[in-house]
Amino acid sequence: MAKLDWLNNNSYAEQIRAREKSWCAWLCWGIALVLLLIPVRGSATTLYYINAAEESPSITGQVLILEPTGRRKNISGGKGGRYHAKVDIEYKGQNYYVTTVGFNFTKAMYRQALETGRVPVYLNPEKPEKSVLSKGVPFLQYFACSLFAGIALLLIAIGCYLKKKKE
Repeated sequence: MAKLDWLNNNSYAEQIRAREKSWCAWLCWGIALVLLLIPVRGSATTLYYINAAEESPSITGQVLILEPTGRRKNISGGKGGRYHAKVDIEYKGQNYYVTTVGFNFTKAMYRQALETGRVPVYLNPEKPEKSVLSKGVPFLQYFACSLFAGIALLLIAIGCYLKKKKE
């Protein structure tokens, strides 16, 4: 066994291990960046706009397009699903199109909007085009956003550890 000790001190093997650790670090950082840019950023901006409209007054908007999307297009009973919406509102003399439904847009709200052609819109005074059709955010949305952000931060930390270990 003593004759194999030279393998542990081989500089070529150390260079290969360092290169592999560097690639793993960059891979971790790349995955973290994708997680931060797609699900975390998207959820965080939606949460921000819903919270911005939370305490504002509601105005009535004219429904231009409102249809269910996704696999389940059945609208019978219960809490709503995902909807594609385009609602026209007028605020301070200008027309805006609202496309964000929100997380709590129910099927009953959907049916009422189809019957009347009007829907309440919770106004975001800073950016009226980013207003929403339903208020409130379920806990699961906060949890999912936090979970993805935590995973991304963990991957960044692993990448830093591997990069430091390389040197």
